[in-house]
Amino acid sequence: MKNQKFYLFLFAWLLFGTMAVVSSCSKTEDTKPQVNADKTKLTAVIDSVTAIHNAAVEGTKPGTYSTGSKATFKTAIDLGTGVKNDAAATQAAVNTSVANLRRAAATFATSLIQEVSAANLVAHWKFAGNANDATANGNNGVLKTGPAGAAPKFPTPPADGTTLPMLTADRFGRASQAYEFAGGGYIEVPYKAALNPQALTLSVWCKRNDTNPDNYLVSLNRWTGYKFQLQGDNKPFLTVTTTSTTADRDADSGIVPVNVWTHVASSYVDGTMKFYINGALVKTWTNVTGAIKAIPEPVNLTIGQQLPKDVYNRAPKGGQAPDYFQYYSPAFFKGQMDDIRIYNRALTDAEVQSIYTIESTL
Repeated sequence: MKNQKFYLFLFAWLLFGTMAVVSSCSKTEDTKPQVNADKTKLTAVIDSVTAIHNAAVEGTKPGTYSTGSKATFKTAIDLGTGVKNDAAATQAAVNTSVANLRRAAATFATSLIQEVSAANLVAHWKFAGNANDATANGNNGVLKTGPAGAAPKFPTPPADGTTLPMLTADRFGRASQAYEFAGGGYIEVPYKAALNPQALTLSVWCKRNDTNPDNYLVSLNRWTGYKFQLQGDNKPFLTVTTTSTTADRDADSGIVPVNVWTHVASSYVDGTMKFYINGALVKTWTNVTGAIKAIPEPVNLTIGQQLPKDVYNRAPKGGQAPDYFQYYSPAFFKGQMDDIRIYNRALTDAEVQSIYTIESTL
């Protein structure tokens, strides 16, 4: 982090200095060659941009630079170094070289891959050995066993499946970097109002190992809130309760294959619901209106289960129907999940594609 701040400072210094260099170039300097040019500033800029270049790493993750950007930057540095080493270089040429290097540094800075909409990222569960939230928001998950059997006579609580989610290899084969869900096990996240935004985007990597009409990915109070699942045709399926209605929509032609790691995402904002498979937009619905409502009572968010197990078959406290929390049948995910994100706005198509690009490579 200290190194990152230092290089950001260098970028700022280089950019600020551009105006000073431009203003220092007078007509006299342009028309009267000076063989004894002052190269102090050029030397300092070359040293600074070289340090930035050498410290930069190319890749596809936030904090790295896009592939090929370093080579372009190095070409500009080499040109500046050539002017520095040229004993016949005029002051005008030196000043122009400084300005060019600063512009090259500014261009290179734009190739830095940023986290997608970091200010709107409510939670990001990377499952890197645990269920903690990777953001500073502290939405850490807790591993729980959950119901997996037939429904008892209401209001008797359902039987516990006694199975916790288990760490497993992720889509790159790295051990303990994803979770396997089976037997009703799920991850429970304590309720916060921030987890119940008026608009949202849900992004999940999943590998289903079964066809199940209630393959729940993420749920906040099921349909009186929002729920994201795979339905019986293995299509991503989003339900939201808005100020106008409760709406269920699916990805239409988008199918999640069995035993294949697949990126699925869905977004909702008043008037528009979208579905994405592996970064590509597959369906847009425009017949749902209203902002997402706040849930009637605090209920913890669940990953891999429809509701928290201690909520099933209890009496509601927010004015819902007496049987609102009734347990009907098993509604847990069967398979593996990784890299789950919740945003408090509807991301653009390009932003969802960026998440897929960032997360589909090591």
